[in-house]
Amino acid sequence: MRDGLDAPTLQLAADSVAEIRAFLDGQLPIELAVWVRHEQHGPDGRSYDHHLMLGVADRAWEAGDMRALEEGMELPALAAREPTWIDLYPVSEVGALRAFGTVLWEQASPGDDPLDYRFTYEPFAADPPARDRFVAVLERQPAIRSVGATVQKLWKAEELVRETAQLTVEASPTANVLLVAAEAARETVLAGWPFSSCTIGRPSRDASSLLYEARA
Repeated sequence: MRDGLDAPTLQLAADSVAEIRAFLDGQLPIELAVWVRHEQHGPDGRSYDHHLMLGVADRAWEAGDMRALEEGMELPALAAREPTWIDLYPVSEVGALRAFGTVLWEQASPGDDPLDYRFTYEPFAADPPARDRFVAVLERQPAIRSVGATVQKLWKAEELVRETAQLTVEASPTANVLLVAAEAARETVLAGWPFSSCTIGRPSRDASSLLYEARA
């Protein structure tokens, strides 16, 4: 659970709350929704935002893919001019927020939608000429040692919702290596592909295809 949570000072519009409640009424795994304020400390001092804390049934939390649930569920937007966020936690933890938070919704009876989102991963299949162009760009970047690409697929049950490409870049800690690799990929091997992330690391041999490897 996050630190720095306390009573909210911002209230959501009534129509926004009604839309959120209507959505939550129709689903199964989320059992509680509590609205709280979050205090954080940065270089400019204290700042605040508000979070809708969603309590997922403990068994569903342990068995499910919570990142896929967070990305997949189409919860109505939190209509507010100030920064707001949605967090998922086990309901056993969210319940403690009742002491100071505003309970916006609580499950009276389970809905029909299991919100059964999940991710799968597989190696990206690059077009050979596009891969050659990608390699030609990176050969001029000595800080980059290898680049792998993965296709991340978001599913709801057996229905494919969307797929995106991810890059993993093995490189020396030099400025802009991720930007260079991402831009080169967008112009070559990933042209036309939705792009989700580019991170530093060693490409996985199980879920990634090796797009580039520097010569020894």
